[in-house]
Amino acid sequence: MSGKNGYIIAIGLGALVVAALFLPQIRQLWLNLRAEAVEVPLTAGNGTARPGETLNLEIITILGKDGIPAILDPQFVSGAEAAEQMVDSERVLGVSINGDHRAYPLNQLSRHEIVNDEVGGVPVAVTW
Repeated sequence: MSGKNGYIIAIGLGALVVAALFLPQIRQLWLNLRAEAVEVPLTAGNGTARPGETLNLEIITILGKDGIPAILDPQFVSGAEAAEQMVDSERVLGVSINGDHRAYPLNQLSRHEIVNDEVGGVPVAVTW
């Protein structure tokens, strides 16, 4: 029984070594499968492009549609509660409209990138 377990462990370790050696190639293959060819017409703005000349690029989409979810119904705390939860040096993006004031912590915006909100009766999209 212990001999069988030894073979299983050896095979598992071998598989890990092979995976580690070929991980960059596997990753590149996966990215190439997601690549989309795009042809961009060049402009003569810098004097080097010829009429009809194009630049061929490949765009790789890492995150799919809605890969980073927006905050659609933001919840806010009082200034006193925020002072307990945040450090003094924490940065926020502030919005004031019609006497209504909101602060959006950048650490939250960095994970969601957009907050759909209403400030002072005006719909806003707060982005970072």
